[in-house]
Amino acid sequence: MPRQSDGRAVSTSDPTAQRLADLEAIRALPQRYARAVDARDREALGAVFDPEGTVDGARGLQQVVPYLDGMCNGPRAFDVSMHVFADPLIDLEPDADEATVDTYATVYQIGPVSGQGDDLELGVRYIDLVVRRDGRWVIRARTATTLWMRTRAR
Repeated sequence: MPRQSDGRAVSTSDPTAQRLADLEAIRALPQRYARAVDARDREALGAVFDPEGTVDGARGLQQVVPYLDGMCNGPRAFDVSMHVFADPLIDLEPDADEATVDTYATVYQIGPVSGQGDDLELGVRYIDLVVRRDGRWVIRARTATTLWMRTRAR
């Protein structure tokens, strides 16, 4: 599928090609999120979300802007993190401008900032409502549920 440099799918008059382009743009959202959140890249992370959206996760229900500020500018509990996402399950109706994305992830949090304690591994399920906004797909509402966690001795 042809793509623009910012990840937006190129519009096409062929409905099948457009649907495939939309599915690929939606499929990339969790991967873009993983790289941005692990790098604490505010601009890249902001590009994944609808600025008017919400995130409901470990820090409770938040509007996107305060969520982004906390993720990128708040105190760190671990030196590094790595989000590894499974292939998402995407529910997209033909010609729709919104979809649901259900994705499992393993999150590795390594090296507690304090230097004391264990590393942490989490199994997380992300349920995202994604919408087409200004010609690109973004996350409008996210619910992140921790399914399991375990510590690893350092």
